[in-house]
Amino acid sequence: MAAITSIQPLSFDLLAGLTFDFCIKKIVASAAQSTCPTPEQQGLLVVGFGGQDNSREDWLLNAIRLWEKPVCDNATDSPCRSWTRTEGSALSTAIKKYRSVGSLVPVQRFLLPDNQMATRSDDSLNMVVINRMDRITKNESDQFMARQYIDLLLTHSSLVLVTLPNHPSTLDLHPSLASRLSAGFLLHIQNESSSTQQRKREKKTAKRLQTRPGHEHDTKTPQMFDAKATDTVNRIIFSVARHFSVTEKDIRHGSQRRCHVRPRGLAIYCIREMTDLSSHDIGRFFGGRDHSTVLHSLKVTTKILQQDHGTKADLRAIRSRLQQPNVC
Repeated sequence: MAAITSIQPLSFDLLAGLTFDFCIKKIVASAAQSTCPTPEQQGLLVVGFGGQDNSREDWLLNAIRLWEKPVCDNATDSPCRSWTRTEGSALSTAIKKYRSVGSLVPVQRFLLPDNQMATRSDDSLNMVVINRMDRITKNESDQFMARQYIDLLLTHSSLVLVTLPNHPSTLDLHPSLASRLSAGFLLHIQNESSSTQQRKREKKTAKRLQTRPGHEHDTKTPQMFDAKATDTVNRIIFSVARHFSVTEKDIRHGSQRRCHVRPRGLAIYCIREMTDLSSHDIGRFFGGRDHSTVLHSLKVTTKILQQDHGTKADLRAIRSRLQQPNVC
């Protein structure tokens, strides 16, 4: 008689997470590999809905990280990628400001620089991120213009990401805008499962026990992580410190001097980009910073990279240094 093996079914959270990672990677790869675009060709509209604020923020940061990551190892063969991000409330203000002009072009300039106003080309790929688009004013004409604006963006961008607290059809949106968002690629953003939250609480409890007086433990160099992740983090911090002519201690510890905060933010950004460590785990390499502090640093650094060409050049130099053997 054949033996019967009992297999534990996969949890919904695991399946949802795997589906999300697969979908977003395919979406980014597809958008980045588009060739010979025509004026009639449009980019991809992706709508992430549901979840809590921190879950949606993680979703956006992951999408940006995947967008910036080259599709092939030879980065020189990959088209130049750029992205911009705004909030729904800021977009609403821009629409109201330029409504009397009777054209969407001034609003378009709000998100796309002049060098991105032309139709997409093989050597340039653009991604536009609009967080909480439901925060656009309830004025019907403004929401109708927002619907037209999405179509206009898709003719100049390879990928447009929109986040919402719930499915577009359930929100108080103009039917035209809700219908346009519903026609995009919809991804349900999951909150952390109860088991994941429990594991985080257990880690925090263990950390408190380990940092009590009399316990010899260095929380700045966690022992629980595998050697590869720890080595990558150390290499990144070392490279950033060398680039900015500061010490590794300046980056790891809590100095709030501007000459230390900016390098620390770039180090955290690179660690998030080059490892699978969670925000909570990354914080343990920086004096035990909590999840929300790391997320705030990522958000600030992301905004600076979007606006400051000097910081972008610093990031490129750090990445180049990290690609060299024997950095440390």
